[in-house]
Amino acid sequence: MAAEPVVKRSVLRGTVGRTISYASSINESVRPTPMTRRMVWLVIAVSLISCQGPLHGSAQKPATPKTVILQPGDLPGMHACDISGQVTAVLTDEKSRNSPLYDRNATEWQQWKRQGAIDAYFAVYGRTGADCAAASESSTGAPQGALVVGLVVQFRDTSGAARNYQRDSTLMGLGPQDIRFIELAGGTTTFGSATGLGASSVVGSAEVAGADYFVARWQSGRFQSEFIGYDMAYADADNAVMDMNRRIPQA
Repeated sequence: MAAEPVVKRSVLRGTVGRTISYASSINESVRPTPMTRRMVWLVIAVSLISCQGPLHGSAQKPATPKTVILQPGDLPGMHACDISGQVTAVLTDEKSRNSPLYDRNATEWQQWKRQGAIDAYFAVYGRTGADCAAASESSTGAPQGALVVGLVVQFRDTSGAARNYQRDSTLMGLGPQDIRFIELAGGTTTFGSATGLGASSVVGSAEVAGADYFVARWQSGRFQSEFIGYDMAYADADNAVMDMNRRIPQA
């Protein structure tokens, strides 16, 4: 979910005061030289700049799917796979490769946009290059190590995001079916505020064929997020999800 700007009080304020007092105490018949006056105004200018400078250019940048989505620091020991990117860029790549996934993903994205979606970012992280390869559409095997898939979608407004979350629609292969998978596998699920992600959220986990699965879906403000963790500790997956959520602006 940026540090508050710090306004520095320049020590030159005192310098300016002493310079002006000293100048006024000189015999009135001896006027300050042009150089003295220039020095006084120079000190004043420097003081003003030092006091006001930090306020400019330090405004917090608005959150976007790219800034909310998983970051390297959320997943120690893992790295982003090449298939990660803005959804529009991922779709363009799928189309150029005649991917069998393109038609479905592109159709779903158009549906989400009709619901008010304006931007989305898709991220895949693996421990090794082999793990990333296992996430590709051409792979038929399971990853040998941990693998994480995340999706963040931004809407024009909070009401649009809330309505879309209730629709249980899918995008980029992620959606409510992931929670149903956890339930069918006999795993545990937690809904609502007890997840720590807000009222519109669900978290589930299960062990399947010796691998741990972690799924989270939630809507907060103008953002809807999806997360799947494969073969990673519950605490690591949960921490990554909470890191994402902290980057979402809270109303």
